[in-house]
Amino acid sequence: MSPVPGAPSAQTSRATSKFEFMFSPPAKWPGALVWYYNHAGAPVQFSDAKEAVIQQIVAQSAKWTAACGIQIEYGGETEAVPKTLAEGPGGISVVGWGKPDMTGIEGNATGATGATYVWYQSYAPNVLTLVESDMMLDPTYVTTFDQMMRTVSHEWGHAIGLAHSNVDGALMSGPPDSMYTNGADLTPDDIHGCRCLYGPPAGQGAGNLCSLPDVINFGVIPVGSTSSESQVTVTNSGNAALVMSDIQADSGEFPEFVVGTNGCPAGYPLAPGASCTFGVVAQPAQAGDRIGEVTINTSEGPYRIPLEATGGGAQLLPAPNFEGLWWNAPAGSESGWGINVAHQGDVIFATWFTYDLTGKGMWLVMTAPQTAPNTYAGTLYSTTGPAFNAVPFNPSQVVATAVGNGTLTFTDASNGSFSYTVNGISQNKAITREVFGTLPSCAPATSSASLAAATNYQDLWWAAPAGSESGWGINLNHQNDTIFATWFTYDLDGSPMWLVVTARKTAPGVYSGTLYRTSGPAFNSAPFNPANVVATAVGNATFTFADGNNANFAYAVNGIAQQKAITREVFTAPGTVCQ
Repeated sequence: MSPVPGAPSAQTSRATSKFEFMFSPPAKWPGALVWYYNHAGAPVQFSDAKEAVIQQIVAQSAKWTAACGIQIEYGGETEAVPKTLAEGPGGISVVGWGKPDMTGIEGNATGATGATYVWYQSYAPNVLTLVESDMMLDPTYVTTFDQMMRTVSHEWGHAIGLAHSNVDGALMSGPPDSMYTNGADLTPDDIHGCRCLYGPPAGQGAGNLCSLPDVINFGVIPVGSTSSESQVTVTNSGNAALVMSDIQADSGEFPEFVVGTNGCPAGYPLAPGASCTFGVVAQPAQAGDRIGEVTINTSEGPYRIPLEATGGGAQLLPAPNFEGLWWNAPAGSESGWGINVAHQGDVIFATWFTYDLTGKGMWLVMTAPQTAPNTYAGTLYSTTGPAFNAVPFNPSQVVATAVGNGTLTFTDASNGSFSYTVNGISQNKAITREVFGTLPSCAPATSSASLAAATNYQDLWWAAPAGSESGWGINLNHQNDTIFATWFTYDLDGSPMWLVVTARKTAPGVYSGTLYRTSGPAFNSAPFNPANVVATAVGNATFTFADGNNANFAYAVNGIAQQKAITREVFTAPGTVCQ
């Protein structure tokens, strides 16, 4: 979106100093973005200048193709009109004229000179491909070639998969965390984002950092003490060496954050795919919320990571809640398996979805009480039961068999390890939270009423009324307007089966997406190769929430369509609520 001239920009909040992607996980074009132009509705100033308008739009797309490996090609004129999100895709990418509909984009009441609506397809969990991008220019405001240049250059960034950057001054700056610049030239932040999606232009070499943390939050640290070191891994995602200059921490007020162990020394040439690691510690000298940033200076320009800490007294810190979806660390290194953690009181109920020795999907569950600070252990079970489409589903036919044990040990709120023994095979995995949006904050519920009032639906859910179909369940991981759900149930032969769906918000309280079944390397594979994970679309699912504790789960699997009323599973009253 681009702002109306003279309209007030969003106020800057604490910004994450990096580019952002339109979707999470990032979505990009698999080939060239071919677009078509419709001159209908253009302002009178451009009525006889159609060719000049097309040339201007082409010129602004060339800024992006010169910066990274995206191809943007003009396909000709069309009678098709650009579509809004409410209307749905039209089959081709169109640039044209009309009044942008901002519903579901940024809620900007002041309007916009232009807006871009982007659609994608999900061929596998966490793999999104852009299929259509429609750009709508408002003829009320885009009445000069200068305004067109500034609007279109920004909108092309959205069309290729970039969201608003959190960096003030970037071409892609905009709400909610930065102010519009109304500029026309790409900045280093815009180029970094473009190259993280598409790499540098063909024939060019450049280093790039694409996987830095959005923020490092040390939590509450007693005033005058030093936090444990938070380590940052710097990985060169580009195709040429990137030279490290220096790494500096600056609070902007007084020294509170210090670069500790520095494995990325000045002058260090980071080869493509290579990594180095440095650490940062917090040393709050005053009580209250403290902010700063660590700057990584490189031959490709600076990269900045915000730092946050709260200076507190010497009192004991509240125990963290580990509710959410976890996977192998570093993030994405073993994409294809994960472990859902439902954390209530001093008990964790864990659902581990992985693969058996034949590569077939296998899920195991564990009720793990706390055995030491930030440590939870229990027995791992494999279960069989009635098929997912059984009516009625008889919980007495569910059979659980102990197959081993597991221990979850957390080093902080976002990192830990998962050690286990399954049928005599023992292993240990470093794990971290899976982040595909903004992580919610989870804490013990104050009452059952607080569950119903929740607007974040992250939790373990099962059939309603509670306990009526004990033996299957579905873990909902809710970040921003996306729910990633893992449904553990049983195949037609009663064997364990799990399905996943990335469900996007389609209406208030409604989330829908494609259901996938996957096969992959056995749970004990070392290394576990995510390239061998195969996802097959088997149907679709829709969640419709009446409130924070009651919903309808409608699904179709291999042509079998059913609906189930579901509710949160509370195994330690009053449960956990996230926001």
